[in-house]
Amino acid sequence: MVKEQLLQHHQDNFWDWSCVFYEAAQVKPLLLKLQDSYQLNVNYVLLALWAEEQGIAMDSVVWKKVIREGLQASQAVAGLRNRRRQAKHLGQKEEYKKLLALELKGEKLVQQQAVKSLLPFWPIVPHSVEPMSNLRFYIQTQAQSRIEADEALLEASELGVIVQKLQV
Repeated sequence: MVKEQLLQHHQDNFWDWSCVFYEAAQVKPLLLKLQDSYQLNVNYVLLALWAEEQGIAMDSVVWKKVIREGLQASQAVAGLRNRRRQAKHLGQKEEYKKLLALELKGEKLVQQQAVKSLLPFWPIVPHSVEPMSNLRFYIQTQAQSRIEADEALLEASELGVIVQKLQV
């Protein structure tokens, strides 16, 4: 019971943090560029940044677990995103709105699963995590090459600056 409440608390906290962060200046275009140019999952980019604030270090082993356990939900969201983009392209406004709402619900499910996968790694006492290390490990697990990883991390570094500004 307590573990379920703790999980729900962290899931809600992550979702709320993500919604606020996503609306910060320059965040949305940066996240979408990482998604579209490097095939990174926006929810996992957000998770990397949020977990860092929570004092949770995420290495490649943790990322592989999070990604594996969230694969089905992530694929479903990607399918909805493709259908939504197609509806927008075809001018189907009502279909677009329906798909957008479904996609948003799916994004929340991806985040909930990610936090659930991360819970076993939660430190009893939060500790300092090297800035951008979680994101670096995530990008390295997803990149097709070292060059692509370096490019993506360079693009993503601006997100770290924004996180720091929001913490002040």
